[in-house]
Amino acid sequence: MYKLTFSPASPYVRKVLLSAYRAGIEKQIELVTPDSQDDSLLRSQNPLGKIPVLQKPDGSFLFDSRVIIDYFNRLGGGLTPKDGPERDIVLSRSAMAEGLIDASLLVVYSDRYSGGEVPSKVWLELQLGKIDTTLNFLEKDILNWSNPSGFDAANIGLGSALAYMSFRNVREWKTDRPKLQKWFDNVAYNLPGFSQTAPKG
Repeated sequence: MYKLTFSPASPYVRKVLLSAYRAGIEKQIELVTPDSQDDSLLRSQNPLGKIPVLQKPDGSFLFDSRVIIDYFNRLGGGLTPKDGPERDIVLSRSAMAEGLIDASLLVVYSDRYSGGEVPSKVWLELQLGKIDTTLNFLEKDILNWSNPSGFDAANIGLGSALAYMSFRNVREWKTDRPKLQKWFDNVAYNLPGFSQTAPKG
């Protein structure tokens, strides 16, 4: 049995959970909520104090989401090709999806942890600029993201990123991007575990 330290709102956690579904091991994972008042246990597992953290059956720990997803890929396959140009493409697209999540979280955190101060306009515009540029690129490129063998790590990452942006109202991404919205609707309907892992909180 695996134990995953998680937050129900985290897009990084959602990537991991969806990858577990893809690898066929979702029923082998026990979800563990970290102590919000004392993070000493979490930091004993990951000194950075970040989630997700996966405890393997042998008691060892894995972090962050990219490492856990790579581990799941070795268990069940289907997330990232083993080699060749296809692997490079999936990894690059996964990095793009990760960048969307990173920028979205920075937008959310700039307000949440501002300490009552007005968030830096320059900082916000920088993050939103990254998001807009990536979304516009995706509207042109998204038809190339289909994978005949099923949803891969890049599809999972992007689906999680777009859902998180909507969940936290980071950016309205559907307007004027019909191809991207159609792609997302297909993911939301067909990706195993997508409804079960919807963010909460």
